[in-house]
Amino acid sequence: MDSRWKERGRHKGGEVRIVASVAKVVFVALLLFLGTSVLKDRYHGSFAPADEYVYARGSAPDDVRVAVIERLHAFERGYVERDPEQLEPFMAELFSKNNILILGTMPREVFLDLEQATDLVGSDWEAWGDCRFSIDNAHVSSQGDVAWFSTVGYVEFDLSSLLVLPLRLTGVLAREEGEWRFQHLQFQFDLDFSYLLLLNVLLAGWLLVSVASLGVRITRKGRARQPTSP
Repeated sequence: MDSRWKERGRHKGGEVRIVASVAKVVFVALLLFLGTSVLKDRYHGSFAPADEYVYARGSAPDDVRVAVIERLHAFERGYVERDPEQLEPFMAELFSKNNILILGTMPREVFLDLEQATDLVGSDWEAWGDCRFSIDNAHVSSQGDVAWFSTVGYVEFDLSSLLVLPLRLTGVLAREEGEWRFQHLQFQFDLDFSYLLLLNVLLAGWLLVSVASLGVRITRKGRARQPTSP
């Protein structure tokens, strides 16, 4: 009789381990799916045609729009070529010297003057990757000597060509001494983080399954140690 109970115990223990393994496989598969969905680049190689606009055309007159678009192309060239020797000329040509606010993709990336902005751009060129933007499709509006724009793009990281993330780029330019210069820029990863809520639910479910499996194993181990009656 004891041998039969032991055999049944081993059989059930094997079933529990199989269930736990299946649950882990399903969890990992869902995690990979969610990770791929969250990091999916919607813009890579698929910018809209030149006669379509990302967020509508904007109110800027043609001459202002052309000037702002030229500035944005120069900005993109810098982020593609990433030549450290051109960093200082790049900043001097494109950025205001007196009124700068740049917001990076991370919460604490706030840069308030030309020196800090230069450090940010330099670090991006060294450690980030090539950036491409839908410049000709950008929204560009203006009022007097102030213009603002919004567009989308992507960054292809040097770490891996498979790591390509969508971006939003917004900014404000002011006309200083006849030249349009960036005063405000904001980089933002254009990602749908609502998937993280589902991920948290899956993690909670995985935790419950793991705790239940652990409880079953502990219970069975405790019963196995109980002395058998003669």
